[in-house]
Amino acid sequence: MQDRRQFLRSAGIGALALAAGVPAAAAPRPRVLVDWHAHFVTNAEIEFLRERTAAPRVFDGPDGVSLMENLTTVSFAAGKPSPFSASDIDARIRHIDKLGIRRQLLTHTVALGFDATLPLAELRPLFRAVNDELASVVRRHPDHFLAVTALPAADPQWAAQELLRAHQELGLIGGSLPLNAFATLEGARTLAPLFAQGQKLGSHFFIHRAPANALVPGQPPLMTPTDTGYARWSVISNAHLANGAITLGLTDFLDPYPDVSVQVIMLGGFLPYLIDTVVPAAHKAGVADPLARLRRIYLDPGPYSRNGEWVKLAISKLGADRILFGTDYGVGGGDRGDSGPGLATLDKVLTPQQRQQIYIDNSRQLLARKGITV
Repeated sequence: MQDRRQFLRSAGIGALALAAGVPAAAAPRPRVLVDWHAHFVTNAEIEFLRERTAAPRVFDGPDGVSLMENLTTVSFAAGKPSPFSASDIDARIRHIDKLGIRRQLLTHTVALGFDATLPLAELRPLFRAVNDELASVVRRHPDHFLAVTALPAADPQWAAQELLRAHQELGLIGGSLPLNAFATLEGARTLAPLFAQGQKLGSHFFIHRAPANALVPGQPPLMTPTDTGYARWSVISNAHLANGAITLGLTDFLDPYPDVSVQVIMLGGFLPYLIDTVVPAAHKAGVADPLARLRRIYLDPGPYSRNGEWVKLAISKLGADRILFGTDYGVGGGDRGDSGPGLATLDKVLTPQQRQQIYIDNSRQLLARKGITV
C-alpha cells in the first residue's frame, strides 16, 4: 500500500503528464533525478527577520532591494548586507525543467546560522512555520520537490517531535542540521534522541555547514581572520566539513542508526584529500575497515560541482555510489540558477557510468529505502 507521500508524488506526476496530453507512463526521462542540495527561502523567514531590529534581520536598502544583515559565526563571515528574498517557485520550476532536473530536495537556509544566533524560544516557532511552508510547497508541487524539516540541534527532544510531525503530517523525508553539531563525538551524542526517532522513521539527514547553538558541546571556537579572509574562511569552512564527516563516518555514533541516511555537503570539505592519510592511521589505531565506515555517509558537491577535479577526487576515494548530485541552489532566494554551471562541469568530467550513478541511480536507490518510488 502506498503511504501518503508516495500517493501525493505519484498523483502529481500523473497530473502533470495528463495536463500535457501525454500518458503518465510516457513522461520524459529526466536528465537528473534529484538535486539534493537546494535551499528555499520561505515567506515565514522573511516575515520573522523583518520584525527584528538587530542582526540577523531583513530590511529594504535605499534602492528598495530586500537585504539580509547577518552575524559572523564560527563557520560564516557575515560580510555586508546582501540581497535576500523569498524564493520564486515558478521561476525555479521553469529552470529545473529546462535543465532536465526532475526534483529538488528543499531545505531551509541553515547556512545563515539561525541555529546558533537565535534563542530557542524564537527558533522553535520559526522552524515550525518554515516547515509548514516547505510542506505546502511539496503538496502543491509533488512532482518537482521533496523537502527536509528545519531542526534545532540544541533541543533534540523538541527536534525529535518535530521530525515525527514532519514525516507523519507534513510529508517530508527527514531533517536538516548544522554541521558543527558534529564537530566532536561529544556534541553528536547530544543528538541521540533525534537520531533514535530518525531510525524509527527511516529519516534522511541533510548536514550543512553552520554552527549549532552554544548548548551543543565541542564546537570550534570563534575565529575571525583579520587578514586574507577570502582564503582563511575557506580553510575554516572546509576543515569544519571534514571534522563533521569524520565524526559521522569514523566514530561509532551512527552504529545504532542503520536505517537513517546522512548527507554531508560540499564533498565533506577537505575529507577527500585526507583519506590517504586517515586510512593508514586508522589501521594503526585498530580500525579494521575505515573506508567502509566513511562510506556510510553520502557527499554532495554543492558549489564544488563546478570544480570537476575535486569531484573526481572524491569519487576516486569513496566511490561514485556515495555521491549525490547537489548544487547549493537558491541561498539568497528566487532563482539563482546554480544548477546549470555545475551540471555542465560534471557532464564533462564524469564518465557515462558515473553520470548514471550520480544523476539517477543513487537517488533512485536512496529514495527506494524511504519507500518512495521515482
